[in-house]
Parts: sequence; structure tokens; C-alpha cells
Amino acid sequence: MKAKTLLFLVFALFLSLAVIMGCGKSKDDSSKKKSDDTEETSEKKRDRSDDRESSREMSSDDEDLLYFCEDYVNGKEIGKSEVFTPGWLTVMVNLRPVKKNLGTGKVDLRLTKIKDEDGKNISDEIIETIPFNVEPDWDYTYFQDKKKLSFREPGTYRATLMKTDGTPICSGQVKVISK
Repeated sequence: MKAKTLLFLVFALFLSLAVIMGCGKSKDDSSKKKSDDTEETSEKKRDRSDDRESSREMSSDDEDLLYFCEDYVNGKEIGKSEVFTPGWLTVMVNLRPVKKNLGTGKVDLRLTKIKDEDGKNISDEIIETIPFNVEPDWDYTYFQDKKKLSFREPGTYRATLMKTDGTPICSGQVKVISK
């Protein structure tokens, strides 16, 4: 019995160290690539009305915390999907299902290409890191930047919303296919 307990403790310690090392590497990688000193403030907005389409119920298994749509107009998500053709997209963030808020006044939205056009994994290629000003208490917002939030080539991309210190808030994936 003592051997099993000792083995369990060693395994738990190993697993904890692996998680800590993985998080540290992620933070180091994210701090290497920062965008220009410009901040896009006029493009991001928050819809404060309570009659949003986003009030749908979600279970913890299918939470869409960061997702994509064609546009966000008058409090409505237009053309929400997981697959698009090349062009600019709107990134939506909905933290309501996990009952948390952004918790910071400045965020970076990092776009990374993770698969090529044929769906083969590639080493992560950072496409763009875009800074935005937000309000710490926001739990639902969208990000638009018609120049920088553009997906020009087919492939699979990951968008990660993070605090400026590199701490990830949420992420999501989108597939871009040829026209």
C-alpha cells in the first residue's frame, strides 16, 4: 500500500512540474513577439445591451469562448462559423459561460497559423499580434481590424486573447479554405 501511495505522489509531482514548465514556456514564447506600439482603440467595442443573441446556454463541454464571425453589427453576430474563405474576420469573445471577465485594460490578440491548406500540422507561425484597449469588467466583446485581422491564405489558424504579460485568457480556431 505504501508503494502505491509513493508512486502516486511521484506521478502527481511529475505532472505538476510538467504543467508548470509548459505554462512558463508559453509565457516566454508570447512575450517574444509583440506588435508595433500602435494600439487599435476605435475598432474594438462592447455591446452593453442585454438583448444579445449570445445569451444561449452552453455546457462546459462545448464552450465557445473565442470564435469568429463575418461582422458584428447593431449587437448582432453576422455569419458565425468555423470555416471561412480568405479575408478579414471579426473575433468574438464570450466569457459569460465561465462567469469571468477580461480582468485587464489591455490585451493582445495573437494570430497563429497551425495547419497548412491540406490540413497538415505545421510548426506554429505567428502571423500577427494586435493590441487592443478593453475594460477589465467586460465579459463579452468583439475585435475588428480590417487590416490586421485578415486571413489571406488557406489553412487553420488559432487566435489567442492574452493579457499583455502573455497570460492567455481564451483561444479559438478557424479554418480558411480556398474560394
